[in-house]
Amino acid sequence: MVWGCFAASDMGNLVSIENNMDQYKYINILKENLKISAQKPGIQNTFKLYQDNDPKHTALNVCLWLLYNCPKAIKTPPYSPDLNPIENAWHELKKT
Repeated sequence: MVWGCFAASDMGNLVSIENNMDQYKYINILKENLKISAQKPGIQNTFKLYQDNDPKHTALNVCLWLLYNCPKAIKTPPYSPDLNPIENAWHELKKT
């Protein structure tokens, strides 16, 4: 499993994840990679985090961490994979 992010102008870090990811491992990934990934394309002050409604993304600990560290997280409707741009990126990677 991997965690990845991208912007229109550049890609962020791609993090390999061993075993299952839970909310605590997810918070650690965000702590170590989110701001660094936003610095690469120069959007550290303007980026908005978009994530789906996976339970580890919506866990209380994650929501609280995001509230203080990434207040521009976009709320998404449940069950809307067609609105999630990362799904298109994963699809393209699977084709190659």
